[in-house]
Amino acid sequence: MPHPRNIFLTGATGFIGSHLTARLLNDGHHVTALARPSKNVSARERVQNIVSAPGVTRFEHLHILEGDISLPHLGLSDTARAEVISSTEEVWHCAASLSFEQQNRTEIFRMNVDGTRHVLDLVKQLKGRRLHHVSTAYIAGNRSDVAMETEIDVGQSFKNPYEESKCRAEIMIAEAHQADAIRASVYRPSIVIGDSKSGRVTHFHGVYAFIRALWTALERLRRRTPQRDFIRLPLRVLGVENQTLNFVPIDYVIDGMLEISGRPDSAGGTYHLSNPLPTENRFWLPSICRILRVEGIQLVGHGSFLKSPMTKLESLFQKQMAFYYQYLQGEPRFDCRGALDALRNTGIECPPVTVEFISKMAGWYVDFLEAGI
Repeated sequence: MPHPRNIFLTGATGFIGSHLTARLLNDGHHVTALARPSKNVSARERVQNIVSAPGVTRFEHLHILEGDISLPHLGLSDTARAEVISSTEEVWHCAASLSFEQQNRTEIFRMNVDGTRHVLDLVKQLKGRRLHHVSTAYIAGNRSDVAMETEIDVGQSFKNPYEESKCRAEIMIAEAHQADAIRASVYRPSIVIGDSKSGRVTHFHGVYAFIRALWTALERLRRRTPQRDFIRLPLRVLGVENQTLNFVPIDYVIDGMLEISGRPDSAGGTYHLSNPLPTENRFWLPSICRILRVEGIQLVGHGSFLKSPMTKLESLFQKQMAFYYQYLQGEPRFDCRGALDALRNTGIECPPVTVEFISKMAGWYVDFLEAGI
């Protein structure tokens, strides 16, 4: 086992952050996690409850500090901040607002841009000045070409404030690294889904919200109609069949980040933890429909709704899924040669998205939903 490290981590209650915290603890590292309390639960209880799900077996090396990345000095007292600075060997910054709505733009930038600035202020005072930053491949925005790992802002527009805020955060990190104020590595996952072996997932964003909306509509129909093997649900979804979504399982992302972070030459690098083989919409959507036992759902262009107006269900579904529909229109291609080179001969590979893979992922979530009825 490598020498146990003292790590300061933000975002331990998020999807990636909770799995990363679990792995670091199970590997014997000492983790100080910054977290906010909720209305009825302390910060420590929140973190322990959430990181237990990925399978933490040892909590003796977990220390929780109440704080907030959006506040100056991360909301820490002078004493707590001094202790973090003196003891921390590296920082993992996973915390972020995952909101996408334009009306939440100010809050999104407060968390994702100001929050990163406050984390940088801390990292600059560490002896090793080492930062690992979790970003997103979708800072590429509305590009229709190949997004390179070495590129950040090439004048692209963005689908939503989340993408733009994460891009602005990366720019700050790059400038600080180039000025030799920090030593940073940046990791850009694409669409993170459940574990590749079990399908298990602990946070239900992205495609899981899409599955949940379909499942909810189908449950209402099943209560009103005689039980049949398949239900027909005429539903036009705004999207392009031959465009793709780039799915990566959580275990590949965590394995990849930890492997790359241990490389002496990883400082200064940016790594697309994306799938080298993105999945066409016309492949994954029918596979999910089979799991849900539904037919009649089809991807259509805007012209379909000009010929025939939206039904009440289609209108409601589009309103609920407005954010996700943005990505069904198309995405950039993500060059991931840097990540693949760094992971060569390690045994860490992103699995292809097969019918079996989707069945495992979607099947686990449908079972979870049905168990909660």
